[in-house]
Amino acid sequence: MFFHRIPRKTWYEKAVERVFRDRKLCEEKLLPFGCVRGENGFLYRTKLLNGRRCMEFEIHADGSVCVAMHDADGRDIRHSAREAADKLQERALRREYEEELWHVAECCFEPDFFHGDPARSLVAHVREVYGDELEFLWRKSPGSAIVRRKDTEKWYAVFLAVPRLKLGGSSKERVEVLNLRVCPGELDGLVDHRSRFPAYHMNKKSWVSLCLDGTIPFEELTARLETSRRLAGK
Repeated sequence: MFFHRIPRKTWYEKAVERVFRDRKLCEEKLLPFGCVRGENGFLYRTKLLNGRRCMEFEIHADGSVCVAMHDADGRDIRHSAREAADKLQERALRREYEEELWHVAECCFEPDFFHGDPARSLVAHVREVYGDELEFLWRKSPGSAIVRRKDTEKWYAVFLAVPRLKLGGSSKERVEVLNLRVCPGELDGLVDHRSRFPAYHMNKKSWVSLCLDGTIPFEELTARLETSRRLAGK
């Protein structure tokens, strides 16, 4: 019996997957950004390590991204054993490589993290009623977004996706969640540990986490969103 060994993905390939996961291509931004049309999509080239490395992107219409990296002689160096010889250079290369991935992702793509109907409807409600947009502040937590008032700059909503275990449940299933401010004294009567939980990663005395899995009526969610926004105006 013969076993076919599946090649392990390199750090460079894993970085591309991580950065561009859950992102939607904005094709109209590619040419102004500096991309050029190629046979299979759009091409973008940049230099790393003061020109000693060349990084090449191929961005396809479906949003998939392929990245190649070459040395001065045009050789692909991602799998080169020589690269590990100089650890300082390797760390610098990885740092610049990932920074350039984020640069392209943030300039030519937009986040596309929230897929459930309640979350999408609430995002649309925030835009239509209040004119506010989601802000993705953390690269290490790209699936978390905040919404703030323009006048006070205070947050009044946080959209995120977490395993139910993080909320105190018993399942590893990821659930989309909305964190909102609540009135003082309201929290104890609101939390049921089924769809309403003490706030995840927020002040548990003044915030609550609401599961966006269809168990809470949309009308209640929008009413609590309005209350949270009002509280952020003080």
